[in-house]
Amino acid sequence: MQEEETKEVKHTFSDLTVNIEDKINALSKSIGKTVEEKKEYAKGKINEKPLAYMTGAFFGGVIMGYAMRRRKS
Repeated sequence: MQEEETKEVKHTFSDLTVNIEDKINALSKSIGKTVEEKKEYAKGKINEKPLAYMTGAFFGGVIMGYAMRRRKS
């Protein structure tokens, strides 16, 4: 009796493992696709106004540096 239960538990565990792996693979593909879409969108926006984004990044870095410096003191 216990051997049958053990085999059934192993079979159920194996099925669940396969289902989880399938879901993880599907989610990974979905995330990869979304990341690529967002990356292309960001590249397009930056290519439209590169100077504005570079200026914003520079001043954002300056502000972050100032804030981090003030926090240490």
